[in-house]
Amino acid sequence: MYLHKLFVSVFLLLLFTGCSNDSNEYVFREINVFSLTIEGGKITSGIDNISINPKLRFVFSRSLDAASFEQALKINSSSGFTIAAIEYMNNSSAVEVLLNLDYASSYEVMLEGAIGINGGVLTKPINFSFKTQIDDTIYERPPCLNTADCLQSTLISHTTGQGNFDFYANYPIYEENAKWQNLEKAVIVVHGASINPDDYYSYMTTTLEALNISEKTVLIAPDFKSSAVSSGDLYWSSLGYRDGKTSNGTTQISSFEVLDILINRLADKNFFPVLNEIIITGQSSGGRFVHTYAAGNRSESTHPDIHFEYIVSESQYFYYPTNERIDEQTNNLYTPTNCNGLQFWPFGYELAPDYVNVLDKTVFNDRFVNRSITYLLGNGSGSDSELNTTDCEAVLSGSSRYQRGENMYLYMGLKYPNHNHKKTIAQGVSHNGSAIYTSPEFKSLLTQLLNN
Repeated sequence: MYLHKLFVSVFLLLLFTGCSNDSNEYVFREINVFSLTIEGGKITSGIDNISINPKLRFVFSRSLDAASFEQALKINSSSGFTIAAIEYMNNSSAVEVLLNLDYASSYEVMLEGAIGINGGVLTKPINFSFKTQIDDTIYERPPCLNTADCLQSTLISHTTGQGNFDFYANYPIYEENAKWQNLEKAVIVVHGASINPDDYYSYMTTTLEALNISEKTVLIAPDFKSSAVSSGDLYWSSLGYRDGKTSNGTTQISSFEVLDILINRLADKNFFPVLNEIIITGQSSGGRFVHTYAAGNRSESTHPDIHFEYIVSESQYFYYPTNERIDEQTNNLYTPTNCNGLQFWPFGYELAPDYVNVLDKTVFNDRFVNRSITYLLGNGSGSDSELNTTDCEAVLSGSSRYQRGENMYLYMGLKYPNHNHKKTIAQGVSHNGSAIYTSPEFKSLLTQLLNN
């Protein structure tokens, strides 16, 4: 009896062990597609207006065997094509294929079968088609969604010299052969003190995709570097960008003027014939940038055919046209007497940067009151280690980041009853750029502003 039980136990152990090994080998041999993009944008079969030199990017769950992948990749077309280059990355789990194609032609891409190391098999065949642009003019293009593929640069000229300025964008805005027929809106998002434009580009891309508006909306995330990464880079030390100060180095240009230059491109009807609205937003220190740029910029008055909106997100610093502040005990205005910095930029107008002080203070304040500014506030109770609780100019603005935004909005209502400012509260969100820009409240706000 004992031997019989022992035999049964050993038999079952071998049986289950064998099944487990076979199963593991089966799972190991499977290869899934994590992402598939063309020119940085998502692929939908039948997509039009692809360039004649597109880059296909495949990302798989496991490493590829190069020879097997290249043998399995099929491209069909009645027109000519060549594979210009194939590059493998991330331990051969990602591959980029550069193509040379003809204008006004249709192509079909297929991939199936064993393409992996150790004979790994693609679980689901890839099959999609696309058409190239009809001539050398670009009218449409899928938006760039993979942040790493969306970095662009432009050479900015100024009376003091030239400098390179980087930014992320979902369309090649400086493409000289483009006449964008579908891009009606633009959203510009300014990073905070962490100088992480790639993150903010990613947050906003997520929201635009969720709202299904990427195909008609230009997204730009400027990179106001704190130091030069390469020779000739424009940069602003000590977070000078957020106050419109001039860049460091030989070429000295205001961060506000840099944004004007990007906007001038968007406003050029030769390239963006149907663009009619630009929303500029910034988080934290980026919100501080937007709050004063809203009144000081030259773009809105230069381009009266474009509607401008400004969204100040979770800033702890605000510009006040007067030295008055909100008494949180009474919710009334009062004038503090124990702080000498209230009148100085960016809390007040004195010592405003050269870009701004060409305007009379009265003109600046009139613009500030009447331009369309929305305060995007998170009322979460999470910790805020970056809150300035030392400088009187900051402390007198309010007891918390959220309260400082509430106080700013209340001030406008008491001091300027006919102001053009608004507020939106993201429920439960603390100081967090990702959370606030992907919040339901922000999505609703963006939808409302873009549909006005």
